[in-house]
Formats: sequence, structure tokens, C-alpha cells
Amino acid sequence: MSLLLSPLVSDDAARDPAGEGTRPGLGALIGAACLPAVASYLAAAIALAVLTAAGGADTSVAGVARLGAVGWLAAHHVPLIIQGAPLGVLPLLPTLLLGGLVARGAAGVAGRSGITQPVDAGWVAATIAGTHGVMGAVLALVATPATITADPGQAAVGCALVAGTAAGLGLVRPCGLLPAALRGAPGWVRPGLAVGLWGLAIALTAGFVTVLSALVVSAPEVVEMSGPDIASAFGLTVLSIGYLPNAAIAGLSWLAGPGLSVGALSISPVAVHAGPMPAVPLLAALPQGLVQPWWGVVLAVPLLIGAAVGRRSVAAGQDRSERLRVLAVAATALAVGCAVLGALAGGRLGAAAFDPVDVPFGAFAAAVLAATLLGGGAATLLPFRGSGSETGRASVTDRADDIADAGTEDGNESDQDNPEQDDTVDCGDSVHRGLDSSAAPDRPE
Repeated sequence: MSLLLSPLVSDDAARDPAGEGTRPGLGALIGAACLPAVASYLAAAIALAVLTAAGGADTSVAGVARLGAVGWLAAHHVPLIIQGAPLGVLPLLPTLLLGGLVARGAAGVAGRSGITQPVDAGWVAATIAGTHGVMGAVLALVATPATITADPGQAAVGCALVAGTAAGLGLVRPCGLLPAALRGAPGWVRPGLAVGLWGLAIALTAGFVTVLSALVVSAPEVVEMSGPDIASAFGLTVLSIGYLPNAAIAGLSWLAGPGLSVGALSISPVAVHAGPMPAVPLLAALPQGLVQPWWGVVLAVPLLIGAAVGRRSVAAGQDRSERLRVLAVAATALAVGCAVLGALAGGRLGAAAFDPVDVPFGAFAAAVLAATLLGGGAATLLPFRGSGSETGRASVTDRADDIADAGTEDGNESDQDNPEQDDTVDCGDSVHRGLDSSAAPDRPE
């Protein structure tokens, strides 16, 4: 805790507002990088200890420590081998929690050290990534149970990649990474990326709502799959909660059209191929039976999301050409994000009927890109009531200007219609000037 509260640099460097010359030493960086790594390991060990205690399994210190290593590697999305069967479809919720912890730690290092330069941010992210990579390789070599193994090379690369990405995200704002990366880019790139990330959040929310709605409708099947006793129900419920982000991504893929597959089971809005399904409560949300006629309606959801992205693009652009460029960047960012998430949501699941769990990320990204461009293009190009109101306001302003101009012209005409008044004023001015000149005394020469 002292490393979290104490500054990593001297007081003189900390008082430097520009953050120049305040790069912390390598030892301090490694110490700061170890804090989220150790904290996440302890959290994984405690969580798995509670689950194993509820199931009546071994809860010795050595056993909990080895299970903590397995949980830590799984949180870094490192594929595992359990009794010879591969497990690559890993829960994304622990990965998100770990990423948030690492990002917060990286931002804290930058804040305490006064780091504001993108070059220094690279040093911080690289140190955090290297620390997690070394720890992942060590845990894979010596700390996992005999029945659960992981490849040390994959562990090193996976842990370094996840931690480095999270650290980079945490350093985006304090070190100005986004402005530095887009320094030479056109002005419509940055708003396009912002709109794309907003659209991705909306799309994932739609997928999450779809999954929750399906679970509510399938509540009896959820209870049936929860196990015969309280311990089983608790363990399977925690497992299902951990896989909720995976389910939200799969739900979005179903809304977009490509759907998902679990072994021989394949589900999309237009086709269902039956197959065995693991007895996990979360999988009760999968549609059962034949394709229903109303399923095709869900394909309109990505189009509506695309229309919303298009309206945001209209607000971000000055003219039609710029708005279309913003929309193109947003659609690309949204499609790339869906492809990455689709690849992370699936993976190997044993070597039997349930393998693999697949979200076809290529078709998923293509469907989202097409829907965003179609819906967004229509929203960008077609007139809406908002644009009409703006035209109405402009015409009202023009009318007011016309009235003011007409009033000015009437005033000029009235002056021209009364020339006697002007002559009177001129005569009066002449009289005053004559009086002034007559009253003035003559100066002596």
C-alpha cells in the first residue's frame, strides 16, 4: 500500500508542471506494475477458494494458491488444458475487471509521476506488460495444479498483451495518446472514432438486453439447469455471471444475423441446427425448437443502431461529404470492435460434442458494417424533422431581416418626401453660423 500512496519521483520533479524529467525508475515502475498483478491474483484465489469450499473440494493453502494461478491465467485469457481437454472459451467478466484494475494502476503511476508525454507512456505500458508476461510464464510453469496446465509461451504473450492493452487504455487521457496518434489525421477521423465507440456501446447493450430477456422467458429452464443442490446452483450461477459479457456478444451476433454455434448446435435468426447443449443456466437463453417467423424482425435492430450512428454523424459533420466520412470511420470502428469481441467470446470447449463455441467474427463484423452503413447512410442523407425545423428557424430570421430592411427603406423614403424639413434645418444652421460670425470681435492686426 505504501507504493500506492507514495510518489515515485522526488519532490522537485513532482513540482514540475510540465512533467519533464519525471520518468520514474525501472524499479519503481516494476513495483507499481506488480500491485495490480498481485491484487488480481489474490482476488482470483479468494473467489475460487469460496467456490471450492461451497463444493466441498480441497481448500488447503497450497490448493487455493494453485487454483489462484489458474484463475489469474484465465483472467488474462490464456487457454488452459484440463485433464487433457482444451478450454479456450474463457469468461470475459474477470478479464474486464482485471483490465480496469491495470488501467487504473497505470493512470495512477502517470498521475503520481507527472507523466504527460506519449513516449513516457510507452515505457509505463511496456513495463506493466512485461511484468505480467513474466508472472504468467512463471505461474504456468510451476504454480498450476497437475490436472490443469497452460503453455508458458502462450501465458507470457497473453498476459503481456492483455496487461499492455489495459495499461495503454489507462494512459490515453493523462498522456494525450489519442491526440498524438491522430495529429496528422483529417479532422473527421476523431469524431468518427467517438461515434463508432458510442455505437459499439449501444450495440452491446442491445445484445445484453436480448440475453436477459431470453433468460426471463426461459426462467423454468434456468432453474432446472442450476443443479440439484444449493452448492451446485451457487457455482453454476457464478459461472454464468462470469460469462455474461460473452453472452452479450453472442446475442449481438444473433441480432446481426450470423448467430453462434456450440459444437453441432447452431442458431441464427434464419436457421437452427439442433445439437447437444451443456447444462449451464446461461445457455437456457438459447432459442429452442424451430425458427419462429418473428425472428427475422430482430434483423432490424442493427439497422436502427446504424441509423442512430448516422444521426450522430450528422451532428459531428459540417456538410454532407464530411458527415459521410464520419459515418464511414464510425462504421469501420464498430465493425472492427465487433470482430475483436467475437474472436474473444468463443474458443475451444473440450474435445467432445460441445467443441468449439464459435461466434463467427468475420461474418459478424461484415453484417454489422453493412447494417451500420445502410441505416446510417439513410439517416445521414434523408431529411428529418430536425433539419426542417432548422430551415424554419432560418426562414424566420430571414423574414425578420427583410422587415428590418423594409423599415429602413421606409425611413429613407419619408426623409425624401419632406425636403422642406431638411431645408429648414439647413437655414437654421446658416442663421446660427451667421450670428456666431457677427458676434465674434475683430482681432487686432
